[in-house]
Amino acid sequence: MRKLILFLSLVFFISNLNAQENYRCEFADTIISVIPDSLFRALAFKNNFSEEQIEQILHKQRMNPARSYYYKIVRAGKDRTIIRVDKSSIHGNLTVENFDSLLYINDEIFTDSSSVNGFSDNPSNLPKKFFRGTGKKITILDYQCNEYISTDSNCYIWVTEELPEYINPGVRTNNVKGAVLGFELKRTETITRSMLVKLEKKL
Repeated sequence: MRKLILFLSLVFFISNLNAQENYRCEFADTIISVIPDSLFRALAFKNNFSEEQIEQILHKQRMNPARSYYYKIVRAGKDRTIIRVDKSSIHGNLTVENFDSLLYINDEIFTDSSSVNGFSDNPSNLPKKFFRGTGKKITILDYQCNEYISTDSNCYIWVTEELPEYINPGVRTNNVKGAVLGFELKRTETITRSMLVKLEKKL
């Protein structure tokens, strides 16, 4: 009977440890400028650029688009995940406005604010995306990830079931379960790509 009690106590202790696992993650982010040719032409004509000048600039943009690089530090826990941009790591020839930090809880994103807890009381009101599997798999830091694409074809996410789903660099997964180890998001003028480059378990 005593051995049984000790065994059950040990199982409970291990389970409790697993439930409280926290992670410190680093994601490398790249933002690439992809201003559509038609939009650039319209702006250039308004500023009296010649056709030759326009073609030269467009060719340069295609060959070497403006980019911004930086790291995000993600402290992931079961109760909350905080995503922070490492401002000291920002470099590149593309200037973009970025957040200081985000809060991720239960697949909702809260932006930073001057409130008591440092984040907005209301989650992001942007519509959630729905995803479907592509059937492709990639490996990120030795974790096998399934690839998903949003139904509007603007976002890819790479998700593993080998890690808890609260590991997330700031993208809502909606109908997909698992840890997000990378994503690519296409907007009108930029493409953002985020990939996990470092993972540490914190007990």
